[in-house]
Amino acid sequence: MNSKHLGRTSGMSAILRVSPMKVSLNAKQVQDSLLFREIWLPSDDDESDSVTPPPQPEQPEAQTYIVQRYQQVASTSAFPWNTTIAVEKLEITLDLGSTLGKAQFAIDNAWVSSNKTSDREQSMCINFDSVGIECKGRMAGIVELRSFKVHTSIKWPEETAGNTPLIQASIAFHHLQAKVSFDYQPFLVAHVTKFDFLMYNVREAPGKGGERLFSVLEGDEVQVFCTSLTASQTLALFQAWQRLVQDKQSAYEASLREVERYLRRKSSAVPGRIEARSKELAQKDEEVERAPGSLHTGVVVNIRHVDLGAFPSSFFDNQIFKVEAHDAQARFTVSLESNKIHSALGLTLGQLRVALSGINRPASANLDELSVDAIAQRAAGSRGGTILKVPRLVAGMETWQVPGTRQIDYIFHSTFEGKVDVGWNYSRISFIRDMWESHSRALASRLGKPLPPSAVRITGGTGNGGGQGEGGGAGAEQQDKITAVVNVPQSKYTYTALEPPVIETPQLRDMGEATPPLEWIGLQRDKLPNVTHQIIIVTLLEIAKEVEDAYGTILGT
Repeated sequence: MNSKHLGRTSGMSAILRVSPMKVSLNAKQVQDSLLFREIWLPSDDDESDSVTPPPQPEQPEAQTYIVQRYQQVASTSAFPWNTTIAVEKLEITLDLGSTLGKAQFAIDNAWVSSNKTSDREQSMCINFDSVGIECKGRMAGIVELRSFKVHTSIKWPEETAGNTPLIQASIAFHHLQAKVSFDYQPFLVAHVTKFDFLMYNVREAPGKGGERLFSVLEGDEVQVFCTSLTASQTLALFQAWQRLVQDKQSAYEASLREVERYLRRKSSAVPGRIEARSKELAQKDEEVERAPGSLHTGVVVNIRHVDLGAFPSSFFDNQIFKVEAHDAQARFTVSLESNKIHSALGLTLGQLRVALSGINRPASANLDELSVDAIAQRAAGSRGGTILKVPRLVAGMETWQVPGTRQIDYIFHSTFEGKVDVGWNYSRISFIRDMWESHSRALASRLGKPLPPSAVRITGGTGNGGGQGEGGGAGAEQQDKITAVVNVPQSKYTYTALEPPVIETPQLRDMGEATPPLEWIGLQRDKLPNVTHQIIIVTLLEIAKEVEDAYGTILGT
């Protein structure tokens, strides 16, 4: 219809509404679909597959970027249009066989709307009232997502067609909860509320710097709970999926060999040599190190409450190892300044608490009745067993690096605001160490090989040290003190401090100025900037490289 019936501007509006639908799929018959495609939809290059030359990598200047190709179509002179597709309800049932079980995917009140108001601007909105996945069988669990919204917009500049467009994308949801089980044993629970993500770019004027890409993530509450067997159970689930795919592929290849006798051509399936050559080219491309910096990237994360917990063996246990953080803020930026890669990392934790707390057992012992809300409420209600409590922690690090070199110039600071509570005694540390050993044994058994030594090792303490109470590990008169041994890998970087690092020693509430230094328990403060750079900043720089590559591939730079 004409848009004048819906608004004041002329144009075209199209609306499609789909009634409730149900779809049933059987993974056992995947090979039948592949055989149908092989017989009735052969590829066009069957005759030349034996002499196909290796694919040549595209030259950067010859590439046509995705958005630029899209602009050639979308920017043509045309009247405005608005398209909306709505699906009232969609249910998809997937039978994965006895190996994994059955899965049901459901969507309620989903709609997609795209509109174009001018030759150079377009936007799209996506909304789901609820999205749910429920699995039953050997692989069981639920995933529920409510009030999921996506909004994207793009605007091309008016000067020339080759400039980078302005983009904006936002993703938000009100509620997300998940529970995953394998072999009828729940091993992971997550509960997230009110998350908003915003990403946008800024195009600077010519001669005033490069382009900028910023993203902001804000969340209300994040709760994630696992067990000491979560890693091994996750690996077992992944291996089960691998076996399912391999079985279907083997069945397809066996059926293909049977029907090849009746085909007067070679099969077009699995061009092994071409795939191998493509992988070699991809590996060569990955080996070329490309330093970030031409794109100024900034990330800000604000989360009101983070609650992470680990149970010794199952969610029915009466103890939990918890890490809680309130008003967590993280900031990271990377840019190219004076031919140097400048990165800045900032971290603020309003209140950090580490504890081994007691927890009430659930009223029901039935696995099916163990809901996500029940586990989250039990964990939130746990009290006592404080190992470390920090009122406020503020840390930051800035680095400067010339691309292609290993020399790092840095500024580092870490401060504690308020007194620190410590309940560092052997009984709690021993319990946590037993949980880690259970995790290591289960994972090593699943992998079929021993795990490498842990980077952090707790030493010292005897069985007699378990009755010293909340401050048992803080007193200088303890006969066998507990120390933390941190094995830092040999660094390939050389560090130079532009200013003396500010690394405050936390003061215990009971000891004040008499608090012993961190070196007393085995932690070396002078290595903290090096570890922060190697573990956190280097990882974030690698992610920044991938983001910059994707940004250039999609939008062009």
